[in-house]
Amino acid sequence: MTDANADSALPRVVAVRRGRVQPSGSWVYAWIDVASSEVTYVGATGFDPELRAHLHLDSDDPNIGRVRAEVGAFAERDFDVVAFALPPDIDRAHARRVLAARLGLGPAAGPVDDVLSGAVNATVSAIERYREGIGRA
Repeated sequence: MTDANADSALPRVVAVRRGRVQPSGSWVYAWIDVASSEVTYVGATGFDPELRAHLHLDSDDPNIGRVRAEVGAFAERDFDVVAFALPPDIDRAHARRVLAARLGLGPAAGPVDDVLSGAVNATVSAIERYREGIGRA
């Protein structure tokens, strides 16, 4: 058995405790309009980014379906959601605020330590590279 086959045999465990799916990671993500390469939304989640993207679009609750509630004509537009894992010692909500501010989508986010600054700077650089690539695709 090759290493790839060995990895595919490992289960992905989704923990459900007392009727609630438990967070399994820490992510920040950006919604990028494919036509314009505009960053339209920045978020953070403890859940799988695909699940969170689904909830953003399908939930009628504006606190859960934020893209649905906040992004105009979302159903007629195409987006790429780019997600970046955060180290466990970085506060996810603060990272989201800092990322949004650095991308021009929110106010300044207060003090930023070196670890958070490094993570957000790397994320901003990756988002910018991705946006540049959209125009060439």
